[in-house]
Amino acid sequence: MKLSTIVLLVFVFAGCTTSVKMGDRPANKIEIVDVKNYSLGEPATAYVGDPIVVRKSYKAVVKKDLYRANNDFVLEGGIGSVAIYLDGSAGNTYRIAGTNEKGNPALAIPNSTLMFGVNENGQWDQTVMSPSFWSSPVGSGSGYDLLPEDTTFSPVESTTPVSEAGYLNHELVFTGQGANGINLLYREYTFENMARSAYTQELVYPLDTDEIRFRNYQIDMVSVSSSEIKYIVNSD
Repeated sequence: MKLSTIVLLVFVFAGCTTSVKMGDRPANKIEIVDVKNYSLGEPATAYVGDPIVVRKSYKAVVKKDLYRANNDFVLEGGIGSVAIYLDGSAGNTYRIAGTNEKGNPALAIPNSTLMFGVNENGQWDQTVMSPSFWSSPVGSGSGYDLLPEDTTFSPVESTTPVSEAGYLNHELVFTGQGANGINLLYREYTFENMARSAYTQELVYPLDTDEIRFRNYQIDMVSVSSSEIKYIVNSD
């Protein structure tokens, strides 16, 4: 009789919790980035603050392991070890920790062992779970509320350059014409931080310059004024 009761309880709990396959997430891919904002031998125009040269060349690992909240939201509920109060803001990102039994991504809740599922429409799929079946909340997501109910999440790609493959990421910006000459600003970005320049160099060329040579670049001047520069990149 006791054995039957235990077996019955196991089946009851099995039907009321959600399992997750940890580490099951979209595969990474290698992407070759090769960007130029110019064509050799073609006339171009840049205004003050615009780059006359942008060059990016590197290999990168592209991961689809994050989801971003599209609006502010609150996910709360549960008691004891499975209690949640997640006060999320638009733009917050959440890591894919695995896949739940519905085949949906399970997003890790910060500072918690719990996760919540997101369906193909980017909406909460009414599941909450932990890495262990036995410690997942009974009733899955039934004891939790997400407000507003129409909250959505969107998949986000993260890109990490592969440093061993070689790396170029720089730009040459036209900053105007002054009494001393034509002003340019060189910015160089590292693979550790592609959003913030790690090195800058201010360059000044005489007003009567016909050709600018900087590093591997040969740039012919067509015309220049205080507000714009017309030029041709002939070699890089």
